[in-house]
Amino acid sequence: MTLFTFAQWLSQVFNSIPLDDSSLSVLAMLAGIIGGWTLTSLHQQTKAKKVKLPRKPPANPRKPQ
Repeated sequence: MTLFTFAQWLSQVFNSIPLDDSSLSVLAMLAGIIGGWTLTSLHQQTKAKKVKLPRKPPANPRKPQ
């Protein structure tokens, strides 16, 4: 299935849905769920990619006595 045929299929699905208040509410809810999953996924990926840099030594280390 190419991207073009998928886009045609998706447009046919959206055209077959009657757009009343309840169907718009369901579509908005689904979009919110998918958006939340996407944001959570992106956050976890960036969290996993963080590189911990070694700490710098203090500028004025204390002299041993």
